[in-house]
Amino acid sequence: MCTSFAVYGQEKTIYGMNFDTDEIDLKLKINSYNDKNIFNFSALMENKYVDIAGVNSDGLFICTQAVKYGPGFKSTCDENDWFAFDIFDDALKKTRKTSEFFEILNKRVIAYPRNPLFPDLGLHTIIADKSGDAFILEEGNGTNIVSPIHNDFIIMTNFPNGDFKETNYNNVYGIGADRYICAHEYICNNIDNFGINEAFEVLKRTSQDTTSQCPTLCSIVYEPLKNEIYISFKKDLSKRWKISIMEKTIQSLDGFLGNNKIQFTNEEILVNDLISLYK
Repeated sequence: MCTSFAVYGQEKTIYGMNFDTDEIDLKLKINSYNDKNIFNFSALMENKYVDIAGVNSDGLFICTQAVKYGPGFKSTCDENDWFAFDIFDDALKKTRKTSEFFEILNKRVIAYPRNPLFPDLGLHTIIADKSGDAFILEEGNGTNIVSPIHNDFIIMTNFPNGDFKETNYNNVYGIGADRYICAHEYICNNIDNFGINEAFEVLKRTSQDTTSQCPTLCSIVYEPLKNEIYISFKKDLSKRWKISIMEKTIQSLDGFLGNNKIQFTNEEILVNDLISLYK
């Protein structure tokens, strides 16, 4: 089901996400494009890897996850629309700030492919930059629904944020509302000293256990001002890796006997291979 957020504290900008779904293969990638390095987190879906989240070396973050629309929602997708997973390339390769992406977006209508058996289940996307600008993008009836950041943080779970623009945080409802409220309260109470550990605490509090229909497969925290990423996986969330976007390396960190650093081979690493290396 997933939870993601962007937090702008006094000293740090932090992005975070939980990826919640059935057991599937995951992949980490770091590619170079012109003057940027780009990290992507991908999942194997229908025999191909699909980008779920990413960040570039300019600090732009993008993450797409499930959303459950209300009764009566009707998709108006057509062949001219801009499909959700296609925006990753344009966002991460061509822009540094959400305002730059918003300029591209204003010319196009976003659309999220959906299963006809579940017409009210779709996707929505959070986009954030290191300067403090962020918004959530959702599909409307032939238009884009944009929910901009208020105050110093923004949170996305699995209800449509666009339906609750004037609603107090503790009155939201729908799938993931409990996680949204939990994350909101913890971030609000810790905003003055919000860092890597606090981000992982949010992800811990909003994680789905192994008995859930969609357990948390991994937790990721991004520190864009340093171009570093911290990541843990379901098999042992006490173990943490650190990824350097600029060096294209990943090293074992917390919970390991040593701090071994390895280079991304062919610009990508399969998570199952990574975990096998450190058994």
